[in-house]
Amino acid sequence: MADSSKGGIFSGLRILDLTQYVAGPLACKLMSDLGAEVIKLELAPRGDMMRYYGPPEGQCTVFLDENRGKRSVCFDLKRPEGTELMRDLVRGADILVENWTPGVLAKYGVSYETLHPLNPRLIMCSLSGFGQTGPNASKQGNDLIALAASGILNMVGYADDSPLYPGGGTLADSIGGVHIFAAVSAALYHRERTGRGQYIDLALTDTLIHLTSSLITTRSCLGPGYHPIRMGAHLVSLTPCGIFKARDGYVALTVLIHQFETFAKLIGKPELVTDPRFDTSERRNANRLELIRIVEEWLQSFPTRDEPIALIQKAHILCTPVLDTEGVMNDPHNVARNTLQEIEQPGVGTLKLPKAPFRFSDSIVEVTGPAPSLGGDNEWVLREVLKYSKEKIEQLTRAGILFSSGKDSSF
Repeated sequence: MADSSKGGIFSGLRILDLTQYVAGPLACKLMSDLGAEVIKLELAPRGDMMRYYGPPEGQCTVFLDENRGKRSVCFDLKRPEGTELMRDLVRGADILVENWTPGVLAKYGVSYETLHPLNPRLIMCSLSGFGQTGPNASKQGNDLIALAASGILNMVGYADDSPLYPGGGTLADSIGGVHIFAAVSAALYHRERTGRGQYIDLALTDTLIHLTSSLITTRSCLGPGYHPIRMGAHLVSLTPCGIFKARDGYVALTVLIHQFETFAKLIGKPELVTDPRFDTSERRNANRLELIRIVEEWLQSFPTRDEPIALIQKAHILCTPVLDTEGVMNDPHNVARNTLQEIEQPGVGTLKLPKAPFRFSDSIVEVTGPAPSLGGDNEWVLREVLKYSKEKIEQLTRAGILFSSGKDSSF
């Protein structure tokens, strides 16, 4: 268990989170778990649109997870008073993350070019579907579009069927969020050495293309005749390797080339080693459907998957059950490592959330609080951070510059 007397590695940093949906909020969530103060800037009157994508209605679980530990300020950026409010926040901020369509912030007078003179140490990261430059820069992008444009979507599914949408709708966004976190961390290191902030242009498609480097490298090597195919549940270049059906669920299994003889003996089929269909790695790949059938027949000879998995793991062969969400939450290993943390979310109750997956020897990582209500921290942020007077805060509220759902979310 983490030592709560230790500070977070990002303690003392102030992050302005001008993002919505998943990728940007996820990046800022990681910084919050590492101790940063994160102020979520939401544009009036609706704020982060992820608030409205259930379940449950009115308390979107994705929003609650990606925005825990933050404070919310909701204001009208289109009006001069809102622009000035944001500029005042930037003067005392370390990092600004935004994921609006390129050109939107410049239209409201809060681009990096206008903000940098106010705070030369500011690190600003812009995430968009296709980046700030290039023919596609002005095009809209999201999780699905980035998966398609990066080539990843084409590789998911079965060779004779449609590509499949993986990951429940946030895989690409989550990868983008982790890349924001990495880029900002690198920029912080650069600022530590030079004293200078900088601007980061991050494209969601770029982050995913980076993950397909093996495909691109192979195509570069083999030429235009190389056409990778969707593999379905099993790797085509290594057999057995993939997802196998047991009686009570599925098993993920990888038998490395040098382990095939051990595996064949383990499943009671030592003759497979000299079988002309399986006696080399290439022949196992060519006859993988038959070998997959043999492996699944063996797995299904047990009443549950637990016993064959234990036998395989004892032989130091890569194997694990394919867990559902309930299985992940109750897995004794995850419980022992405190991978999840319980918090109290107003209006919802107790939530169990995954913490940022970093474990430092001398810094704490923890969920610092619940997700905020819309504009629930307007008064706190303007009073404590900007040192605005009570009269000025009331004036901005009456003028409609500040907006809230009427719930105080300060913690």
